[in-house]
Amino acid sequence: MKYYRLWVIAFLLKFIGSAWDASYHFKYLFEEYSIPHIVNTMGFALGGILLYKEWRHSTYMDAFSRNLITIGYGLFLIGIPLDFTYHIAYGIDLTTWSPTHFIYYIATDIMIFGVWRGFYLFTWHTVPTWKSMHTWFAMFLLECFLFPNMQQENGAISYYQYIHGKSIASKEILELISDPASQIFGGIPEYVYPIYSVLMVGILTVVTIRICRDISIPFMGAVLYISLRFIGKAIFAAVEYPTSYVPITIILIPLAFLLFGRTNWLAGLIGSLAYFLSLYAIHKFGILITPPLKLWELVPVLLIGILVPVINSIIKPQLALKSKQPA
Repeated sequence: MKYYRLWVIAFLLKFIGSAWDASYHFKYLFEEYSIPHIVNTMGFALGGILLYKEWRHSTYMDAFSRNLITIGYGLFLIGIPLDFTYHIAYGIDLTTWSPTHFIYYIATDIMIFGVWRGFYLFTWHTVPTWKSMHTWFAMFLLECFLFPNMQQENGAISYYQYIHGKSIASKEILELISDPASQIFGGIPEYVYPIYSVLMVGILTVVTIRICRDISIPFMGAVLYISLRFIGKAIFAAVEYPTSYVPITIILIPLAFLLFGRTNWLAGLIGSLAYFLSLYAIHKFGILITPPLKLWELVPVLLIGILVPVINSIIKPQLALKSKQPA
């Protein structure tokens, strides 16, 4: 189990580095060798060592899981020069939604899923529970899925500070901003935030329940994610770094499935409705500084909340991990 605990440390370093990086770029210009990048690279390197060890002596993973992780690492390495080239060609972008950034997200998703699959098969003799490392891997995958929305989550407070003349961004950043609302929020449509959130959380919740057959794992993964985000927010505030809105209402989506005890369309509907209305109330009454939100966005949010579990029930069971026997 030590092998997979080291993977948790590797992904945790990437988690810390990525969150730090998102905050960092709302204060300072892009730097290749910033401390957040170094922390992220440390996690990447530790994972690389663990992967190399598995290639040398196949002990803890089946071949497919190991190959998946390798593909993720290869894709991530390809993304590095592409991202630098993109910055050279198009200048400094202030968004997490650039094409080259999505290469990083997809690559990291593949890595996490490969490790999680390896752990699932390695522990085939035990029943998955939220008290195990399954919760950590669910949390890491959730963080990677939701990371693009960090632009709006950091932008919410940063924009509020900017329009009230209290921005803590560097002079170079402030001189770069010509269209405050658009550039601070990454230049993406406002409606993307809630729709993308409910889609990613819904998919991860139903797929995790389907594979692990434990409804509590995605819920506890979300609890862990939100808890770590609050810890990060407190630390950033203490050292005068840009802070973000923590997406606390996403917890209501896996909570609905947990309370219903099944992944049906009604649980998806209730979870999505509770998620959006709670977020809208927080925004409308100024309880917290949130990303922009419009009431009409409730419609696509509800449709996605219903469709995700419905599509999950239609897909043949054979697509899930059918057996917990080791390869």
